[in-house]
Amino acid sequence: MEFTNPFTPILQEIRELKKEVVELRNRIPVEKSIRRYSIQELEENTPLSGQTIRAAIKDGRIHAEQFGRKYLITAEEFDRVCVEAKSIKYQRQ
Repeated sequence: MEFTNPFTPILQEIRELKKEVVELRNRIPVEKSIRRYSIQELEENTPLSGQTIRAAIKDGRIHAEQFGRKYLITAEEFDRVCVEAKSIKYQRQ
């Protein structure tokens, strides 16, 4: 009497699914940075106040994504604002 492992077909399917997941993962372009910064983190790293940052976001001088009541700033935008902080602070609209 020969016994076969009942899990063999399941394991084979899992291996196939793993291969498909890897293939799909390779097709998806990787975003440069998925790190997002809050207004408070930007405030701590620049001479800008929270109020100035919020006003700049509303004016469009700082690009941010809104999630509920919070604004999150991408890593690229965070770096740009850190470099241009003084010009953003004194920029007139």
